[in-house]
Amino acid sequence: MKKTILIVAAIMTSLFALAQKPSNINGTLVTPVTKKVGLFKVLNGRLVEIATSMTDSKGRFAFRFTPEYEGLYAVGAGNPLSQQGLYRFYFKGDEVLNVQLEKDSYALVEKNTPENEALYAWDKQSKTFRDKGLTAGGMSTYVDFFPEVEAFKVKLDGIKKGVKTGNAKFDQFFPEIVDYDFAYYATSFLQMPRTAHPSKEEMSDYYTEFKSDKYLTLELLKFPYGDRFLGNLVFRKVDLSSKPTFDKMVEAIGPDELKGQYVLQRLEGARSYQDFQEMNTTYKKYFILPEQLERAKTVETKLVETKTGVPAFQFSFPDLKGKNTSLSDLKGKVVLVDMWATWCGPCRAEEPHWEQLNELYKDKAVAFVGVSVDQDKPKWEEYLKTKNLKGIQLHAGSGNDLSTAYKINSIPRYILIDKAGNLINADSPRPSDAKLKELINQYLAK
Repeated sequence: MKKTILIVAAIMTSLFALAQKPSNINGTLVTPVTKKVGLFKVLNGRLVEIATSMTDSKGRFAFRFTPEYEGLYAVGAGNPLSQQGLYRFYFKGDEVLNVQLEKDSYALVEKNTPENEALYAWDKQSKTFRDKGLTAGGMSTYVDFFPEVEAFKVKLDGIKKGVKTGNAKFDQFFPEIVDYDFAYYATSFLQMPRTAHPSKEEMSDYYTEFKSDKYLTLELLKFPYGDRFLGNLVFRKVDLSSKPTFDKMVEAIGPDELKGQYVLQRLEGARSYQDFQEMNTTYKKYFILPEQLERAKTVETKLVETKTGVPAFQFSFPDLKGKNTSLSDLKGKVVLVDMWATWCGPCRAEEPHWEQLNELYKDKAVAFVGVSVDQDKPKWEEYLKTKNLKGIQLHAGSGNDLSTAYKINSIPRYILIDKAGNLINADSPRPSDAKLKELINQYLAK
């Protein structure tokens, strides 16, 4: 018994030692547009940079690192969000990767591990299919792509069975890589802008028989594109024509960990602390993984300046006559700020409701402040003279400090401020929404 325990302990020690051995990456960046090459690990279906290397005059770069886990990593000069220009490789420790990175492909050179040779062979076989699936627009449409999907599909079993590297863990993982890659490329094609889109009746067998639940497992988190693929899977499982609620889409996902990943994608787009609180209260039960809790906390910290009750940003912009109006000038009034532009269709659609609110509260302690982000100031001036919009109309222009303060990257955007100059909501309901009147009345009464 003691002998058995010692043998097991020795095996475990040797495996631990192997995992702790560093790996080396020697590479060349061909025709570089940047001198920076990144090394990324996969963390819950996303890429996180763990090291960078600057190329020399010949485009050469190198890394020496100790893998945190045995599995997929990525190397390249691309963006970890889009993952264009990044290529995944397999590391377990104590190996060397020799690679040449090109603009939209890579090549293994000299000697490499059987695992990375197997990945390279698969990537070469699937490159055209991958490029069509992950590239927006182009000449490809479902007319040529769907037959390629069906023809390629029948080859997958042979590709999966043909790999025997001697690494039992990789050999078991490789069929998953092929299946997940193929499904990711095929479903991504449907999400990209195209010149022609198929009707439900024109979908090929692969899509009509597709089962999202096959991929909605924790295995998804092992892949660099796991978070991106998760969205595809939800869209394939839920009938979007029924205009499902966000709740319905979350419910369609099986494991709570994946629900957490999906919610965080939406949560990270929250534009106010109030939005964050509402979503976090509803869905925080799904934030199970430590990194998920950290991501939620990061969003909260970022949005704390938009929390109800904190001092609002002190703006000051000129009107048509060049006279500045500041937030401090409006103290004692509930203030509704409308961030808009003359070229913005949704902004113009709100104008009748804006005018009605101005009329409704004309004798109340409410100030309506239109803040234009038009770059073309004369066009704004002409528009105001023609439309004769109600309220205080100011011009801030693009890239103004109020937009920066509240991270405003789309309009219209409404900001509601109380009589003391404190924030009520940095992403207020629109004038066409009855909830806005409820908020105004609530804070008028205080």
